[in-house]
Amino acid sequence: MFVKGVTLKKIGILLTIAVLPFLLGYFLLSFIIFSAIAFFMQFFRDPKRNIPTEDGVVVAPADGKILKGKIDCLKVVTKKDDPVMEHILKDDEKGILISTFMSPFDVHVQRAPVTGKILKTKHYPGKFKIAMGDVHTENEKNLIVIDSEYGKIGVIQIAGFVARRIVQYVNVGDSVKIGDRLGMIRFGSRVNLIIPYDKFKVMVFEGEKPTAGETIMAELVE
Repeated sequence: MFVKGVTLKKIGILLTIAVLPFLLGYFLLSFIIFSAIAFFMQFFRDPKRNIPTEDGVVVAPADGKILKGKIDCLKVVTKKDDPVMEHILKDDEKGILISTFMSPFDVHVQRAPVTGKILKTKHYPGKFKIAMGDVHTENEKNLIVIDSEYGKIGVIQIAGFVARRIVQYVNVGDSVKIGDRLGMIRFGSRVNLIIPYDKFKVMVFEGEKPTAGETIMAELVE
């Protein structure tokens, strides 16, 4: 399965174009085109996921499965740490930020971490630094806030050095189920997840490689 707009028909056309240089004896050119198509196909893949069915869980909004893609930031945040947080956290509320870096080879479709309604979306212009390290407040990003039965859950799509286009599939007022597709970031980038500090127990650790829609990031505290 591929992301929206990428069909087998389009891929077939590209493959046909790649064959022509081969038939004319331009083997190196044909090899380069085939390699580019292979990268295109693997980058725009959108595989099915086994969504958890139990209550009280938050799943990963982003992949970090291949190469350096991983959870590389896990910390407690407040409204003062980032202007984006004012749409997620109250004045005296703490949140847990779990940030996942995605390499260019990871699946770049983001999924809903919980079931709820899209409460707010907002695009923030910014820089296009390499999305590794602490670029949470500097780079261009897109905020998606989900109003769930557990409170507000935030998903922040962050652009990187190569990734300069953030695509959002949902709009304010839309209802989403856990694991539904929220959007996509083109090429290497980062996704932040913000959950209420006092309601959840984090089930992952830094260095772990999550699978969007499958990996349980946190569980509700009973």
